[in-house]
Amino acid sequence: MHEEKEKMSNTLQKQEQQEARFQFGENWKRFLELLNDDRIAAAEASLQEMLVVKDLKGVRFLDVGSGSGLFSLAARNLGASVISFDYDSQSVACTQELKRRYWHEDEEWRVETGDALDRDYMKSLGKFDVVYSWGVLHHTGDMWSALGNVAPLVRKRHFTLNKMTTVDGRHGCNQFVLHKIENTE
Repeated sequence: MHEEKEKMSNTLQKQEQQEARFQFGENWKRFLELLNDDRIAAAEASLQEMLVVKDLKGVRFLDVGSGSGLFSLAARNLGASVISFDYDSQSVACTQELKRRYWHEDEEWRVETGDALDRDYMKSLGKFDVVYSWGVLHHTGDMWSALGNVAPLVRKRHFTLNKMTTVDGRHGCNQFVLHKIENTE
């Protein structure tokens, strides 16, 4: 009886988390209509600056919550092998559209539907040199679990880029950016 109640509680909790997530795909679809070479170059420059690199050749790059797919595209353009995933099916479609436009049938860029809260899914992805999650994990409904699932995917002495924005009625907007994880596994 106790196990049944616990299962029901877990199921309800998952449903609440799913309902708490905002569907960004429609916004990203409109963004793709405005995407041009200058915006792509700016995304590439942004990654180069944040990671202090010239290119990403030989780098495994995971884009958690890929949204429009712009930073997956930028990473692939810089030479990374890329896995992109998003929870929102419309966002996945946007990322697939960018792959179709710029890297059609490329085996070094994989686009999937996935969930940062699904520990088994996250473990199945393997290890990465760069785990990129910009403005995503706090939208999962369980930011700390999502971060806990992301952190082990970072190879030792490599990077995760994560921007989380919280709104606090007394203090306005706070941003937290985690730039490097020293994974000892």
